[in-house]
Amino acid sequence: MVKIMASKLRDVELITDTGIRLGWVYDLSFDEETGEILVIVAEPDEDLDVSEFVTDQEGLLLIPISAVKSIGEVIIIDSSKLAVKSKLKHLPSVTATAREKRLGGGLQRKG
Repeated sequence: MVKIMASKLRDVELITDTGIRLGWVYDLSFDEETGEILVIVAEPDEDLDVSEFVTDQEGLLLIPISAVKSIGEVIIIDSSKLAVKSKLKHLPSVTATAREKRLGGGLQRKG
């Protein structure tokens, strides 16, 4: 198993396996008890219509970690596993408490 530091994920672009640019890694949300990463919290691309995607109260995309196909210079997301509102029941809940426990307290995108 290859280990990747959370800090290395800052500013990494998220693209679906069908070529849709989703945005950039903003943060990670994890289960406090198990340490398991639940979702990637992403700043959406300005051209992305987020109306069908699961977002938090701040408008950030919530992408289940199970949708990640590969991590490299970009993160490839399996579009069939992407959290959309019609599949909301499959996404682990991200509460205000969980958001406060994100790794890095907010991985800011370089501007």
